[in-house]
Amino acid sequence: MSREDAERVIGEFDGDGDGTLGFGDFVRMVDGGDGKEFDGDLRRAFEMFEEDKGEGCITPRGLQRMLVRLGDRKSLDECTAMIRPFDLDGDGVLDFPEFQRMMN
Repeated sequence: MSREDAERVIGEFDGDGDGTLGFGDFVRMVDGGDGKEFDGDLRRAFEMFEEDKGEGCITPRGLQRMLVRLGDRKSLDECTAMIRPFDLDGDGVLDFPEFQRMMN
């Protein structure tokens, strides 16, 4: 996802107008819809966190990069710790099914 696309999405869901996507804003972004729309929104959200477009996973570094863009600085160790509880296969990254499970 390009920087412009990420900024557009953030602008659409930024509830308080501070230029960042807080957790509540993020939940609103992926919540609701009728399955197909929800899956599409969830897929777009997932792609925002991919370090390399089309990589198919969220790495700790990709998570860190996107959190910085959203105004929330975390260390690489903190990002690794955030991924760990949802990393069902233990490979150190989140694939889309793991991300779906985390968001549900």
